[in-house]
Amino acid sequence: MILDPLPTFLIYLLYGAAFFAIGTAITSRRKTFANLKIAGLFWLLALFAFAHAFHEWLEMFRHLSLPVSEIMATRIRHVSLLLAFFSFLFLFLFGLTLHWVLARRARGWLIMSLLILIELFGLVLMLRHPTDSLAFLEIIEYDLRRLLAFPAAFLTGAGFLLYARRLRGLSVQGAGNFTGAGIAFMFYGIWTGLVPSGTVVLLPVEIWRGLSAFVVLHFIMYALDLFLDEREAKIAERLQLAARSEKLSAVGRLAAGVAHEINNPLTSVSLQLELLHQEPTVTALPEKVLDRLRLIERNIDKTAQIAQELLIFAGGRETSVELAPVDLERTANHAWQLAVHRAGNHHLHCRLTGLPPVPGIPLKLEELFLNLFLNAMDAMPEGGDIEVSGRQEGKQVVIRVADHGTGFPPGKMGLVLEPFFTTKEIGQGTGLGLAICYGIMELHGGAIEVASRSEGPGAAVTLTFPLQTGVD
Repeated sequence: MILDPLPTFLIYLLYGAAFFAIGTAITSRRKTFANLKIAGLFWLLALFAFAHAFHEWLEMFRHLSLPVSEIMATRIRHVSLLLAFFSFLFLFLFGLTLHWVLARRARGWLIMSLLILIELFGLVLMLRHPTDSLAFLEIIEYDLRRLLAFPAAFLTGAGFLLYARRLRGLSVQGAGNFTGAGIAFMFYGIWTGLVPSGTVVLLPVEIWRGLSAFVVLHFIMYALDLFLDEREAKIAERLQLAARSEKLSAVGRLAAGVAHEINNPLTSVSLQLELLHQEPTVTALPEKVLDRLRLIERNIDKTAQIAQELLIFAGGRETSVELAPVDLERTANHAWQLAVHRAGNHHLHCRLTGLPPVPGIPLKLEELFLNLFLNAMDAMPEGGDIEVSGRQEGKQVVIRVADHGTGFPPGKMGLVLEPFFTTKEIGQGTGLGLAICYGIMELHGGAIEVASRSEGPGAAVTLTFPLQTGVD
């Protein structure tokens, strides 16, 4: 179908502009999706978009039937065809590498499909009789669209759909945008690869191709904008973590100084009490006076324990450490043996068998589990089950310690890792247990997350240990 010059100009101008906008959107936002698993592949999609934009603009020039010589028209057609070939090749490589990254089990199938496609394309070219005529170039373009553009667009669309399915747990909106882009690419593949140019299906096929390109642009722009927002959120989270680390470091230094200052007079008072107990006149004192002495002794012991926790909290932020392989199952069981004297009707269910050892400091990790077990016991004064489970995720080991207590109060989740924050009654806790755990995990290059259990009442603490650590 031959269109009037103005509709032809507008269709091809906007068609090319849509692809040029896709390329610009990708290149201008590359840093915004640098954390995406497929980020390193998007340059291929950008090359496809730019090459195809210029191909469509050359087609616009050609279809306007401007007065040019046949030699010039043939040269323009050659350049346009070359741009189309490279654009579809870039799209095919993008779709292929997308599946290569996301579907490792299908790599053999991908290689076989690529070889078959190359052989088929070569066979078609051999069966043609090359000439410089424009009619022959039209045939070559149709073969190019069938054998390269169609599989390239479908590979890309299927790759986006596969990636969207994996992304759904991280971002539902992002997954939806990649799903839309994948479906749009498949429709583009049908209109571009299977329907010859000049065909009319209610509207000229060039309009359907252009509309598909604009739909792809829409979903890709929204997907990249979404990841820009998520990147900014991650930066804010890292800044918050850095501020928290700096604050904890300052509080740790203060705590160490306070603990040392408290320990000196406490040691002296404890020594004097011990000497008093050895005095015969003291043992002969009335029982009421002895009860008061015992109360003083208990409070001195409690103060000494608080000072010890302050020192542990301050000492949990060493910068120069030597790590060794640690069996987490054995460490957790050792910590339970230390905590069991506090246990009433508490039971430990430890399922850490088969996990690889993590690089760490055994005593620190034992202290970590001990603090978590004691916290869980305090949350279940009547007794209950403490569940410890673990799994390996790539180069990380993830441990979950859960109890069936009261959980964390709503609106206080952001404070539970802060030093001196506690939900216990006044005088029942120092609020340093989870802060110490945070410091130990930071020392090991890991992470700690606290949350209320989703399965029911209680709290869950998730520990993430790197199997390869950058701590010196």
